[in-house]
Amino acid sequence: MTLRKHRTGALALLAVGAAVAGIAFFRPHAPLALAQEGPEAKTQAAAEAAIRKANADYATALSAADPTAIMALWAADADYVDEAGKQTQGRDNIAALFQKALPDMKGVKVAVKVNSLKFHRPDVCLEDGTVEKTFPTGTKETNRFAIVWTRAGDKWLISSVRDLPAEATDASSVAAARLTELGWLVGEWVDDGAKADVKVTVKWGPKKTSLLMDYVIKQDEADPLEVSVRVGWDARAGRIRSWVFDSEGGFAEAYWRRDGNRWIVGTSGVLPDGGTGGSTNIYEFVDENSFVWRATERDVDGQPLADAEVKFVRPAAKK
Repeated sequence: MTLRKHRTGALALLAVGAAVAGIAFFRPHAPLALAQEGPEAKTQAAAEAAIRKANADYATALSAADPTAIMALWAADADYVDEAGKQTQGRDNIAALFQKALPDMKGVKVAVKVNSLKFHRPDVCLEDGTVEKTFPTGTKETNRFAIVWTRAGDKWLISSVRDLPAEATDASSVAAARLTELGWLVGEWVDDGAKADVKVTVKWGPKKTSLLMDYVIKQDEADPLEVSVRVGWDARAGRIRSWVFDSEGGFAEAYWRRDGNRWIVGTSGVLPDGGTGGSTNIYEFVDENSFVWRATERDVDGQPLADAEVKFVRPAAKK
């Protein structure tokens, strides 16, 4: 194989292989906020009904990613404690958390289940509940929470929220939970166009703590380029990360951030001849049988390359 072909194979790793590897970013979930704007509850039964309705109203507000509507439900001196134990005090500071988290909620549908309501006083109620988020990919994430409601005039407002840890028996389950929304990718995929000839096979690693991807890129006048990818959770960095190796000796690594139905993947690697390359890959979920990836900002040794795009489908959906 010539040097030109040798380098082209490694470029396929950066533009295609790393893009397929760059699958997900699962951001920390938004803090929970549930409240009530109904008339003053005169009895415990009426108050309970009002708080249950507030849960549904909150789910609607969070699904709409409306920070104004959400924060109207918090008391001015409320506090929020996340699953790691970090406390945030005051409505303004909590609002800042929402401003950061809500962009990652695009297209996510939220449902809230009330497990129990306990009234300590007529104007104070403790709720134990569960929130379920359904992502555009069809995957679901469930989190537990505890809320202290206080009545102020004719409103029930959130005084305190605690996110409760997921029921996990060991550290590996944390990684598995972080990778849950990648499950829709498991299976086989092929390109849906005439410009590329790529086959991708995706399966879970042990205990679902990683995703294993193997794919083959056919090349003109050369042996197919084979790429092996492992996608995992970097607990120290708090991000999804992957490691990529191709059959020519090239390798790369990447981190992800999520933007609605897209995952933006910053990739950098080393070519078989010692050169370097990189790209920004946009990995977009379309439906359960198709996705599109786009590679932008591609370069080899500092020299720019044209953008690239490939649509992948499951074999049964191949036109």
